[in-house]
Amino acid sequence: MKREEYLDDYQDHAERRPKKKKKKKKRKHRVYAFFVLLFAFLILVLGIFILFHVQKVEVKGNDYCSTEEIVKSVQNDKYSVNGLYVLAKYKLGYGKQPDCFESIKVSLKNPWTLKIIVQEKERIGYVMDSDGKYYYFDQDGMVVDVEEAPVDGIPLVDGMDPDELKLYHKLKKKSSIIYQEILEATREMKKYELSVTKIMCRSDRIYVYIGNVCVSLGNDVTSVKVAQIPKILEKLEGKEGTLHLENFSDESDTATFDIGVFPEDAG
Repeated sequence: MKREEYLDDYQDHAERRPKKKKKKKKRKHRVYAFFVLLFAFLILVLGIFILFHVQKVEVKGNDYCSTEEIVKSVQNDKYSVNGLYVLAKYKLGYGKQPDCFESIKVSLKNPWTLKIIVQEKERIGYVMDSDGKYYYFDQDGMVVDVEEAPVDGIPLVDGMDPDELKLYHKLKKKSSIIYQEILEATREMKKYELSVTKIMCRSDRIYVYIGNVCVSLGNDVTSVKVAQIPKILEKLEGKEGTLHLENFSDESDTATFDIGVFPEDAG
């Protein structure tokens, strides 16, 4: 009996040994698989960092905003050296957009080249400070550009005298009621594509210079008044002087022209 019991115990022990070996092999396979996956993941991450490292940035659509300023605003943190990160940042709405832009679009031309397309806010007028700098503003009256020289095709606004001139800040003039009318004049001139060289304010009256003609709009700028300017200028046939539209309205079509007389002469 003792011999039989011994043989039974030996057989049970022999049956358990292969099971233990199988468990050990499974553990080894799992550990091996884990390190393989980890290694593959690290290679993938490293590949992304190396392949998508920004080496070149292309900027299109900018006129007055410098390429350097645009690139600096897009790559504004330490992670922005990676093209995928920058792309994701703008796709998710976390990208920075300078105040002088209507829109900005960021894409990848290839893994190492960023492509930036911008649409700038239109400059509709400018004012000068005492140092001779030119502050250009948009239709909302916000300064979007500062230059050292005047730009062709954009009118000077004389007599506005804002309290503060600062880039990306709105022009403000607390003491003048006519201030908003000046802004309205610049918007209307742009709307009707009139080639204005200067918009002047004197004694709360607004004058607009178009070629050799000064248009007097009074203290109230309306679309009805401005809409008449192109039609009347055609009839004047190159004459010089002041066109009076102060009292022109839907109810009154009064418009007079003083040949050879300008506000400076009358003042």
